[in-house]
Amino acid sequence: MPNLRHPSSPSEVDEFCKALGGDSPIHSVLVANNGMAAVKFMRSIRAWALETFGTEKAILLVAMATPEDLKINAEHIRIADQFIEVPGGTNNNNYANVQLIVEVSTIHHPASFHIIVFSLHVLSPCKFGN
Repeated sequence: MPNLRHPSSPSEVDEFCKALGGDSPIHSVLVANNGMAAVKFMRSIRAWALETFGTEKAILLVAMATPEDLKINAEHIRIADQFIEVPGGTNNNNYANVQLIVEVSTIHHPASFHIIVFSLHVLSPCKFGN
């Protein structure tokens, strides 16, 4: 069950995407990673959103969280707007389990998630074409 915290209005992201010629704004990102990689990625998105839209909450960040992550109050969970609990144990049970990642995104936010497994070099808040 996800922990819900709501982002700001997506209208600015929609307008920004349209101005760039995009047709499908990205409003939420499932961060399927933990540790420093997830933290750096989320901080980068927050900084970019603040600079671009005037609010760091323009893009909803949803973290995957294992019981072990929750027990230690991991930083990537604290930074995220929402989290979704996934099985614990080794990474092949959670962060490296592609089937689980797709199921999590489909069950909790069908058609609205863009899955980020590792940090990106370039981010655009919209998809172009199909």
